Amino acid sequence: MVRTISFVQSQVFRFEGTMCQEAITLADFDNDSLNELCIGNIAGDLAVFKGSEHVWKAQNLGMITCLGVGDIKNKGVNSLVVITGEGLCYVFDHDCSLDSKSSESKSASLITHNCRQKLPLNIKQLIIADVTNRGLNDLIVILDTVVRIYAWDAEAEEPLKHQDHQYHNFEQQIDAITVNTSAEGLQSLFVCIPSEGIKILRATRTADTNEFMRWELVHQVVKFTSPVTDAIGDIRKCGGTGDNMVSFATMDGILKMYQGDEELWSIQLGSPIFALVKTDIDKDETDELVACSWDGLTFFVDHHKNCVRYKFEETVKIRAFCAGQYAIGGSKNKPALVYVTFSGDVVIKYDVELTSLGVQTLHDYPIDLSAICDTEHLSRQHRAKIVMDLLSPKAPSY
Repeated sequence: MVRTISFVQSQVFRFEGTMCQEAITLADFDNDSLNELCIGNIAGDLAVFKGSEHVWKAQNLGMITCLGVGDIKNKGVNSLVVITGEGLCYVFDHDCSLDSKSSESKSASLITHNCRQKLPLNIKQLIIADVTNRGLNDLIVILDTVVRIYAWDAEAEEPLKHQDHQYHNFEQQIDAITVNTSAEGLQSLFVCIPSEGIKILRATRTADTNEFMRWELVHQVVKFTSPVTDAIGDIRKCGGTGDNMVSFATMDGILKMYQGDEELWSIQLGSPIFALVKTDIDKDETDELVACSWDGLTFFVDHHKNCVRYKFEETVKIRAFCAGQYAIGGSKNKPALVYVTFSGDVVIKYDVELTSLGVQTLHDYPIDLSAICDTEHLSRQHRAKIVMDLLSPKAPSY
């Protein structure tokens, strides 16, 4: 039986308009080590929320289909990359001069892009990573049946230069992509194709110029019985060797965990999953999986298949979801869940740390139980208080 939990602390913003699931992320856009919430809609509105404030915005960008934050320019600082259905790619850098304007005014400051470039139409997902294993980040995007790679060239008139001149057309609709790192430190691309399963690809490069040459098929995982709705790679594990772990969520509510091309386990969550993310929610320095369904039912799953769930609101349908680390009212990122409703509310459930996802008993704690066995001198209420004290992080000695 899956345990049900509840969260109390929340922050609500307004952001109206239809939006795509890939047009929302929690990341450090202004490079101060504290994450912001970046979100866009198909009307061309972009909003950046920091803490409890709406701090930056942009408008009239086009139909925003996906966005991401990362060091795309390979300068050691993050940029915000926004891509529209019309094939326009915008790159925003944080301007420190806007911080003072945001603090003086209650309205969000207008930010402008420093790069606007035409890319192919109908891009629906982007990833910023060193997928070509050359020590520099690339921009990976997927269209309907094609994966394209772009590298930043600051000297060029159009700085995003595509690397894959002989790109591979998968000839089938791509459901999702993710990047995962092997035990040797090499990154591979996991491409989810309904009729062919999961294709694991690794970039091959020229020996003389170290440039991308072509994709090499490393392995092909057996196809799933239901379409893959989302995938997430580079899941941190606790010690051990081998590749990082990668997980896939399917339309029929199945969550699968892989290490490389080997399936570790599979779990049936019982609800169709449309969003899958990773974050450390119990402070054990490993990533837990967070999966969300359209009705707001959210599942937390650890590496041992321990699962707990949280129901957002009984009657609310979810338009978009993400989870990760976010800072509100302090100087530290903490786990947070972000729900975007059809009514235009952006609800951030913050400080959602859990002590453990598994069920634990008193025998799991190195404590002396003799203190609560003294029924002759201690009342039931006193013994209950001793138990709670013993289970707390700063347990007194009895």
